[in-house]
Amino acid sequence: MTRCAICGNRARHDRGNGVRECTHCGLRYQPGHPAMESIAADVANRLAAPSINLEAHPPQDWTCAIATLRIAGYRFGRAIRPANPAQAAELDDPTGTVPAAALAEPLPGEGPAITLGIMGRVSELATIIRLTERLAPHFAAVRVLIDSDDANVVAGLSGPGVAYLIHPLDQDFAAQRNRLQAACETPWQLQLDADEDLDAALLAALPGLAADADTHGLLSLAFQRSNLVDGVRSDHWPDVQYRLNRSEVRFAGVVHERPEPSRDWRRSALAPAGSILHRLDGAQVRARTKHYAAMASDGARPMDEEALLRPFSAD
Repeated sequence: MTRCAICGNRARHDRGNGVRECTHCGLRYQPGHPAMESIAADVANRLAAPSINLEAHPPQDWTCAIATLRIAGYRFGRAIRPANPAQAAELDDPTGTVPAAALAEPLPGEGPAITLGIMGRVSELATIIRLTERLAPHFAAVRVLIDSDDANVVAGLSGPGVAYLIHPLDQDFAAQRNRLQAACETPWQLQLDADEDLDAALLAALPGLAADADTHGLLSLAFQRSNLVDGVRSDHWPDVQYRLNRSEVRFAGVVHERPEPSRDWRRSALAPAGSILHRLDGAQVRARTKHYAAMASDGARPMDEEALLRPFSAD
């Protein structure tokens, strides 16, 4: 099945009469729709205007509600606002059935302070130091949490705005992320693992995304993660990861952890403005599946392993 024009997801809900809805972003496709590139271009053109009304001017091949339009706006660098009270109510408690009507403008160029949080192992310290040095100028502060109980491993590494912390992982990823969250002193924190990075588009978009999330009362934003296995982009895409969170947010789940707001999708949103880059090797992928299986009954996810070891396909 062809990937979604907005978020790259393959899966669809069947909404009847041949209408198919993306299970990630909610974009609805009419039977016999054209190539995804044509739909993406139509969405982008409509968002470039100061107002969009899909009921008064319905697209021929697709439609969406305002919560989906907000996601599409993030994809194309636009902030949307409800055009009327009914649309505001739909955005607060989305049903996905009301065609979107909204005002649109560029995402803000500035936003609230964001802390960069990084967690990793002692063996990854050299990589973490390089990542921190490169990304630190783009963030208000940096907090690094190393899986260790030996303070000597981080001795002398902290500096202005940068703090290195230690705590054993203890086979609980959510607890470790929550320690990073607790160390955050800014309104928002972006979390990365030692083997991850940000592409240029996502790095540039972060301030505006956080500002717009505050406007909408969102607590958590999810990004697409591009997995590079042995240097080759894998088919495990968009691999949604909730990594930009308000500092008060806490994670749950010892493995495949997710922030609590993601369980209430009204307070979180997908923001396909760029990608997290994740570099790993095939042996690591296979070992990780076994390790995660030992951590939790639902931790293995063999389908994820299969997708990670399969080269990317746009179909």
